[in-house]
Amino acid sequence: MSRSLRLLVIACCLLVWLPGAGAATPQPFSIRNLNPLIQIYGLPATENATLIPAHKYASAIALDIANNSIFSSAGNESIILDGETYRLAFTLRHGLNEDTEIGVELPFIAHSPGSMDNFIEGWHSTFGLTNSERNKTPSNTLHYRYTVNNKPVVDITSPSSGIGDVRLFAARQLRRTADSDLSLHAGLKLATGNAQQLHGSGANDLSISLAHIKRRWLTSLELTSFANGGLVWLGKGDVPGDIQKNVAGFASTGLIWNNSRIIDLKAQLDMHSRLYDSQLDQLGSDTIQLTVGGSVYFSRNTRLDIGVGENLLTDTTPDFLINLVLKNGYR
Repeated sequence: MSRSLRLLVIACCLLVWLPGAGAATPQPFSIRNLNPLIQIYGLPATENATLIPAHKYASAIALDIANNSIFSSAGNESIILDGETYRLAFTLRHGLNEDTEIGVELPFIAHSPGSMDNFIEGWHSTFGLTNSERNKTPSNTLHYRYTVNNKPVVDITSPSSGIGDVRLFAARQLRRTADSDLSLHAGLKLATGNAQQLHGSGANDLSISLAHIKRRWLTSLELTSFANGGLVWLGKGDVPGDIQKNVAGFASTGLIWNNSRIIDLKAQLDMHSRLYDSQLDQLGSDTIQLTVGGSVYFSRNTRLDIGVGENLLTDTTPDFLINLVLKNGYR
């Protein structure tokens, strides 16, 4: 682990224990599409419709690990996505008043040969899934390459790590009842990451969305449902900017079973429209990703989200995603 990554982990561990905001309530997964050429843009993770109480703070450390093994060509384009992408992000939120929340997210991005190929290949073999793409290259290698007319637009073979694109955000509570919340969210992603290393896009992006949560319906089952939806306006990125869309839509929905004070179980669908004008499925198709898992509660203020992601539209998201989020102070 690099010195800068160690320092960031230490800082996050210190900051995550800020004074809490109150009793825990069910929340969605914080999931992103870690396709190396999509994660550079400002698609926000699913927002929580319940905001931080006035004058309180909440913090989170999120670690996403994605394993990619994709080889494809269409028309004059070809793509290789073989490797692992890691995203470690620290988020701090503050309730300005009862109806307004602000926050900042500082991400750290790393691309690596990884170490999960053998495990995933064994998993596929056990359950009768194909390893045809994975058998084309040695295990645990890094090669992110996108070409047009046989000319490389992206060609990454050496591991890299660095600060990603910082995100600022704000939210406004539109409605609050005993068992539901509705809120409006806006986010600004800043071009702070190295675009040539796919740590950022090289441009600013703006997003706006609505988030809704409904608690305690089907009371005997203690189910919570949630939904998000919005638009993101993409600034002209550096790589690969010529085929980039200017606007994309995104949405998510899911269910949480929280009939326990110790754990809850979640299933969530995350979707977004295509970000590129491309004939390749990996860049030019809409995305649907399923995440299953849950939360483990350590106290009324602290929880650990554990999720495993699976692509429901072939090759639009990574083969395998692990999502771990330690949260403190969230309502």
